[in-house]
Amino acid sequence: MTLLQAGTPTGTSGGILGEFLASRPEQYVATLLLALAFLATTALVYRLGDNLKSEMESESAEAVQAIVVTALGVVSGVLLVLVWRATRWVGEALATIEPSPTDGVKVLITVLAFGIAYTGTRITKRFIRFGEGRNAITNHQREILHHVLQLVVYLPAIAFTVAIWGVPAEDLFLSASVLGVVLGLAARQTLGAVLAGFVLLFSRPFEVGDWVEIDDNEGIVTDISIVNTQLQTFDDELVMIPNDQITDEAVVNRSRNDRLRVQVDVGVDYETDVAHAMSVAAEAMDGIDMLMDGPEPDVVVERFGDSAVVLNLRFWIEHPTIQRKWAAQNRVMEAVKEAFEEEGIAIPFPQRVLSGREQAGGLQVTGGAVDAAADGAEEEPEAAVEASADGNGEGSA
Repeated sequence: MTLLQAGTPTGTSGGILGEFLASRPEQYVATLLLALAFLATTALVYRLGDNLKSEMESESAEAVQAIVVTALGVVSGVLLVLVWRATRWVGEALATIEPSPTDGVKVLITVLAFGIAYTGTRITKRFIRFGEGRNAITNHQREILHHVLQLVVYLPAIAFTVAIWGVPAEDLFLSASVLGVVLGLAARQTLGAVLAGFVLLFSRPFEVGDWVEIDDNEGIVTDISIVNTQLQTFDDELVMIPNDQITDEAVVNRSRNDRLRVQVDVGVDYETDVAHAMSVAAEAMDGIDMLMDGPEPDVVVERFGDSAVVLNLRFWIEHPTIQRKWAAQNRVMEAVKEAFEEEGIAIPFPQRVLSGREQAGGLQVTGGAVDAAADGAEEEPEAAVEASADGNGEGSA
């Protein structure tokens, strides 16, 4: 028995469209056309989404798109049933389910309960956004409050639905336990990220707009969700970091205290009066407007370098951003360099000390005259340099 014969109804329930499509090739062609039409109309609906979002809110536009696509799917399904003359199969499936008027009423009540719950969450979200516009709450607090209110609104709807359908409480708990075990084993990493997301929402180590450093990633927090956190780096890259990874790493928040200390190292020659150089650098920083007056900028000796005494310039900026840090750092370096040049304080180049062993006869470096034949010009001979061994077998060049 072919598929066409098995799907042929006893009466005329196939409709006029089924009568026209009596052969299998035509049914395949009609199915292909319906699939293409559904894909084309769906793509058109989502393409018109930008125009729709300009006329209404983004959430409302997405809801309208979902309703239209669902309606297109239902219409396409009905047409496929008519094309393949499968009305008898659909009737047998519905007869197996045997829906009663009472079940239909329960379904309508269930849909109504969840519809009311969804509407309630939309209303509470609008009130939360109203408070955000008045700067009453932060973005981080809005996220927490929204998820808490979702739980508060949906839990009564779920309990009411369970009571309507008469599901025994012990069966419900048993099913929930089994489902929890299955989900826990299948998605333990995702569940870990979700739990870490709630930890971040309540502990609040950072908020949207903060300048943070997490592991090797540094940037501005642009979004905090239940699963991950999004950073925009200073190279204009978007980095998605799972929340469970954030809870395992040290988080540096440079925006929390509304001020930031910046440090810059500068080296001075070993023959320089270090105390005088520190005083000159401190005075140079005092005249910069973009630095905070208190705490005042200061200078400390950082270390003895290979070729210089390294001074650490420390100063504070307010309302820290990466742009303000870069600007202050550049201005400090310019001011200190100009002040050092006026006072004759040298910032040395790297230097090396050479030594020779006494058993090898010391170290000698010599240079002779160098003739330059270019354009008939003659260069001056290089000075001869000699480093001979002293009593300890050391010399310098």
